Amino acid sequence: MTATVIAYTDGACSGNPGAGAWAYRLEWPDGTVDEAVGGDVQTTNNREELKAVREALRAVRARVGVDSSWRIVVRTDSMGVINWLTGAWKRKKNLDLYPEIDALVDPRVRFEYVRGHSGEPGNERVDLLAVEETQRMVGARTASGGEP
Repeated sequence: MTATVIAYTDGACSGNPGAGAWAYRLEWPDGTVDEAVGGDVQTTNNREELKAVREALRAVRARVGVDSSWRIVVRTDSMGVINWLTGAWKRKKNLDLYPEIDALVDPRVRFEYVRGHSGEPGNERVDLLAVEETQRMVGARTASGGEP
């Protein structure tokens, strides 16, 4: 029997580079949902998009391991993420992130493009989470004496 988990991922940035964040939402077949966010006071949007995928795949692996009966659908509004991770585009930046992400992308993983801000509930949710965490990072950067 095959089971599928849907992983919505998104990254956001205030300034590019600037304060930013990643978010993911895992929708499991039993109806449970896992969400997480993280951020950085100095980053780029593309970097956070990639980190969102990395963290989502780490979380899936933590729950299902290498069980081949699972399918993982990563839904993202970033064509860059899809093209960089499937080899369609040459990787020029964020090269430090790819080795770990590549190790997590196996035949069980499929990428799907979701148009951003189109009303897709999972995508809207991770966008909101990433934007909220970005604002928190802006505040942290300002509090530490950095530019807003």
